[in-house]
Amino acid sequence: IQIFEIYHNRENAVLLNDFYESYNVPANSRGVPTVLINGKYLVGDDPILDNLETELIKNKGVSCPSLVNEGATGVTGQSSSTNEFGGLSILTVTGAAFVDSINPCAIAVLLILLSALLASGEKKRALKAGIAFTISIYISYFLFGIGLFKVIQISGVSYTFYKLVGLLAIIVGIFNLKDWIKHGSLGFVMEIPRSWRPTLKKLLNKVTSPIGAFLMGFLVCLFELPCTGGPYIVILGLLAQRTTQMQALPILAFYNLVFILPLLVVTFLVFRGFTTIESADKWKEKHIRKLHLIAGIVMIALGAVILSGLI
Repeated sequence: IQIFEIYHNRENAVLLNDFYESYNVPANSRGVPTVLINGKYLVGDDPILDNLETELIKNKGVSCPSLVNEGATGVTGQSSSTNEFGGLSILTVTGAAFVDSINPCAIAVLLILLSALLASGEKKRALKAGIAFTISIYISYFLFGIGLFKVIQISGVSYTFYKLVGLLAIIVGIFNLKDWIKHGSLGFVMEIPRSWRPTLKKLLNKVTSPIGAFLMGFLVCLFELPCTGGPYIVILGLLAQRTTQMQALPILAFYNLVFILPLLVVTFLVFRGFTTIESADKWKEKHIRKLHLIAGIVMIALGAVILSGLI
């Protein structure tokens, strides 16, 4: 019996995925624990407990499983990984995405854009532009994530990078706590650099259509990444060590969906008249230190868990 740990070893994770493909294991039934016997697979706690002893008795002296196993049969059931994304818990992915989403950067940029469009009295155009801008942000971050994921894996430093992301998470958390204690201390904030803001605002004020807002979203990402990229890079580092690209894609899609939710909420609240640009901006400024506190606590906790080897 050979045991392969997949959460902390990408090569083993890739090998398991190769066996899934060779054995034609249904995609919606894949997970761990998995037992592979030549021409047979058992996936999930109950199938293994109910069938493993019988299969071992029936296959005395059989050679180790081969990746060439056309016509393999098996039993699948509840797996212990059903609440996990590539070895990461849903809570871990959602928590990091939530911290990313409440960063004041993206919300501030959206408010500037909506303010410029609402000044013309076109509420529907502002709604369409807000949605277009948010979709653009989603696409940009998703593509950036895929690109960085590939770079980490191709470079062969995924294990080293995995070890560093825990430290990175703690550093990002400490800097956020710094802005909670005294906003803007040490000469910088965990937001869009102040020197960039006039240029960004000037560009956003020129947007007059949903198409312009969509195109502006890609440019805005370049401004936002320095202040919103920390949690994203942490998750990408974990995924690069534990998953294949195909396994990482739905996780990145989910992460970025959580990331853009506040932008959609703000857009619809403004459109429906439940709040105004001025009120939303005042709320952001009033609670900005609390947002940094939440981000700091979550990132330090995540970093500590990573460095302790619990994920």
